[in-house]
Amino acid sequence: MERLSVPAKVYRWLILGLVIIQLLGLSVPVNLTVLDAICAIGVSILGLPHLSRSFQVATLIFFLSGLGLMATTGLSVNHLTTAMTSMVDIVVLLVVMQLFLIPVTVGHYQAAVEAFMQRHVHGPKQTYTFVMLVTHLLSSILSMGTVAIVLSILGDSIHHQVKDSAHFAATSVLRAFTLGTLWAPGAATIFLISTVTQVSWTRLFLPCLILRLLGLVLAYLMEHRQPYMRVQPVPSRSEPATPVTAHAPLMGLVLAVLVLLALSFVLMEKQVASSMDSVTLAGLVVVGGWLGLLGCRKADSQAFKPVLRQAGRTYWQRGLTGGATLAPFFVGIGTFTYGFEHSTLSPALTKALAPGFAHLGWGVIVLIPLIVVLVSLVGIHPLASVALIGKIIMTLHVAVSPLLIALSLNIGSVVAYMFSPFAGIVLIVATLLNVHPATVSVRWNWRFSLTFLVLSLGVATLLSFVF
Repeated sequence: MERLSVPAKVYRWLILGLVIIQLLGLSVPVNLTVLDAICAIGVSILGLPHLSRSFQVATLIFFLSGLGLMATTGLSVNHLTTAMTSMVDIVVLLVVMQLFLIPVTVGHYQAAVEAFMQRHVHGPKQTYTFVMLVTHLLSSILSMGTVAIVLSILGDSIHHQVKDSAHFAATSVLRAFTLGTLWAPGAATIFLISTVTQVSWTRLFLPCLILRLLGLVLAYLMEHRQPYMRVQPVPSRSEPATPVTAHAPLMGLVLAVLVLLALSFVLMEKQVASSMDSVTLAGLVVVGGWLGLLGCRKADSQAFKPVLRQAGRTYWQRGLTGGATLAPFFVGIGTFTYGFEHSTLSPALTKALAPGFAHLGWGVIVLIPLIVVLVSLVGIHPLASVALIGKIIMTLHVAVSPLLIALSLNIGSVVAYMFSPFAGIVLIVATLLNVHPATVSVRWNWRFSLTFLVLSLGVATLLSFVF
């Protein structure tokens, strides 16, 4: 087992403390905000060095700006602790969603996906659809870890099926993953937007689900006429999987995601907890039940415990910290947004900008995603611009429904994730495929990004009248 330094051990226990405090807060009639803030400060201090340079700068700017804004109306311990913990629930959600990697590993679902592909998926067009669906499915629960998993288990199969495998993998995986951030429980973006705009995840879910379907269909239609899609695949020498090995585990994976969504909605409908806490609770229940079912399988009963222990160690060493990677950033954003709401700047800015935005009218819906995308091209992360722009727009009380504003922010973030060479997901895909980030984002995806931006804004506008 990997030996950890004292700061690394403390860091992991503080992250775990955030999760425990968040769960206790749902049932214990005691205000745990101060204790939560202490853990958040510790996680931020120890986690800041692990962030990229741009994220470190953004985090410090947001945090210090938030303190300055709160100072305009008077700092207090209550306001400070509330501000720093206002977005900790997003961190807890991401940490819990990383738990899904344990049953995925224990159940050998990576091998099941590859076996199914070898047996049933033939030719570039079928492969493109399958890779997108698998990436999109896994991204709903595993977030950024999806990309490495998909490219590692399907990379050889893609290489055999497609001539230009790098272009093929970059467009299919990147588009499917970023479209998953539109709606997925494992995505931070939609919950940040929900927090900033005060539009619940349950209200955003169906419109975002429709938009992601539009994106997936558009991604396939724009790619299926490419020259490499017409090249015949190289026959694979691998033995096909048996029907049981190929089908049953995949159905289990799909069922787990469906149960997660259904249980989340039930908890929200019963008002057991907030949107994010409901998804967090649902995630814990689904992971626990999933592991219980895997442990009951007679065929794997002897090997279950050793594999489970290894998967648990992997989660403790990498999954826990992976889920909390952006914790300092969310503490910074939370401090800023709370400070902005409770500052003298908010009413002054509203008074100054309201006439101009009122003159724009519905044009603000086009302006929002364009700003998010443009600032991402100079290295500003979409999460930062979404938080800032969303908070400013919401204080102006423009004559547009909050749902449409939220959808516009979401669309802008998706396009920014896909089009900016500085986006984390683009850098990961480019590194794994050994190509330049600008090639992945701009050269191979600019047409899709522009087309999706225009079409999705039109569809979002129509959906805002329905939902």
